[in-house]
Amino acid sequence: MDALLMAIVLVQNIFPFLGYIPLGPFSMTLIGLTVIVAGTALGPKDGLLIGGFWGLITFIRAFTWPSSPVAPLVFTNPLVSVVPRLLMGLAAGLVYLWGRQRQWSMRRSMRVAAAVAALTNTILVLGMVFFFYQTPAVATAFGAKGNQTLGYVLMISLVTNAVPELVLDVLVAPLIAVPLRHRWDKISAQILK
Repeated sequence: MDALLMAIVLVQNIFPFLGYIPLGPFSMTLIGLTVIVAGTALGPKDGLLIGGFWGLITFIRAFTWPSSPVAPLVFTNPLVSVVPRLLMGLAAGLVYLWGRQRQWSMRRSMRVAAAVAALTNTILVLGMVFFFYQTPAVATAFGAKGNQTLGYVLMISLVTNAVPELVLDVLVAPLIAVPLRHRWDKISAQILK
């Protein structure tokens, strides 16, 4: 199953509009949805693996085929490109399990896990960009004009990119992950017989 999800992440990175929707200097990311599905349907270890694979591809693409004008400036740092994606998948899996332990429904657990995972990735990426890249070149690449600071532009990114990504993840992840989770549970039960 992990190999299939990695293949999906790879395809999402290669073909435009399957993984990234360019919006000026930013890109709305759909690949996080695949990482969330991995974490909630298969577990934290699988979420960590798929998230790490996405992070590694993000890191490599920053050097070879950037997804946006900002990518070569910030995603060449593995703390920005890899770590948030790893933690996104881990968070999706752990929060899902936590919700299930609290007797939440599968869908509710997945929605909360999707929200936490999306926020984990967004806050870590934007936070690390703010922390490591307080330079005019990065601010300009993000679209800052005149007296606008990097912090101001990152806050705009939070509203224009992070909120739609979060809403999409919360609405769509359970639609994909619930049937996958049911199927995975059946397969696991057959293996354990």
